[in-house]
Amino acid sequence: MNTFVEVQKLYREYYNFAIKNNILEIPEGIEYREFGYGYLKKVDNRNLSFKNEGEYKDWVLKNAPMHFYKSLAYMLYPNKSGGAAKKGIFRRELAFDIDVHKTKKCKHDEDWICKNCLEEAKNQAIYLIEEFLIPDFGLNEEDLKIVFSGNRGYHIYIKPKDENIRDIIEKFSKEDRRFLMDYIMGKNLYLESVGSGWRRRLIKEFKKAGIGIKQFEKEKNWKKIIEKRKNKDKIYNIIEKTKNKLELDEKVMDDDIRLLRVINSLHGYTGFVVKPLNGLDELKRFNPLKDAIFKEFENKVYEVNIFDDRKFEIEICGKKYNNKSKKITGSALLYLFGHNIKFELLQ
Repeated sequence: MNTFVEVQKLYREYYNFAIKNNILEIPEGIEYREFGYGYLKKVDNRNLSFKNEGEYKDWVLKNAPMHFYKSLAYMLYPNKSGGAAKKGIFRRELAFDIDVHKTKKCKHDEDWICKNCLEEAKNQAIYLIEEFLIPDFGLNEEDLKIVFSGNRGYHIYIKPKDENIRDIIEKFSKEDRRFLMDYIMGKNLYLESVGSGWRRRLIKEFKKAGIGIKQFEKEKNWKKIIEKRKNKDKIYNIIEKTKNKLELDEKVMDDDIRLLRVINSLHGYTGFVVKPLNGLDELKRFNPLKDAIFKEFENKVYEVNIFDDRKFEIEICGKKYNNKSKKITGSALLYLFGHNIKFELLQ
């Protein structure tokens, strides 16, 4: 049995389901969006555009991409090559991309996933929302669209319900967007005059570390306080750690022609759904290894011969797979194929 053909068949089945049930994202202003797609690589092709929803759906059904992206920007000439200057960008969605690396608890290779790194990605998404987007940016949960990336991250779109505010932020310049990113990453943190958001965050961390906070609550010039403290190295270390809590892909906010995965498409490396979540409560309960799986794939079972030298283990929907597995589901098939595990499907 040809593995690649079977994999393509599964992607095609999924997109038939997604379009029939109206769950595949139809990006707003579709005729102004650029699309990109890939099979064995993330983006083999870009500068693709569609006149309308019907043309878009027909293309997806025909091509069943393994990786599928849309531009955050709205463009007058989305199918022109040659970069941002040629595309006539007139507005752009704002989105953050949390892209987590493996944690100290992980025992796998860098490109693999497990419950530990997935939990870290979720915690960072919650932290970004609860520590920055709601208290510091004045947004509500309803102003955010939270999406599991399909791998080890989350996309968080800023979609204010107030159309006037949305209109303003979607016309931000690259410099405006850069300022937002720098603020979140603490790049413009000025210890001689600490603002209320970073003051709140850091005082919380000082408390956890058993550092006295009275002076920090009263005084704005923290540099002056810290330099007089015997434990100043410890304090500076906490500040640096807090500034580096989030693993954000800065290019997603920075780059004018950045592409982001289409919501409810499949991720070509994992076969998991790029899944939208209904607010913080669902995010907190969300388990990608179960909740981002297309359940129909679990009903398909394949006999395999795995002959890869690497030792691995992955758990999907409560079932564990490793290099000794003889039977795998469709979900595991897509995951192993996406991670270049050497195996053959038996008749």
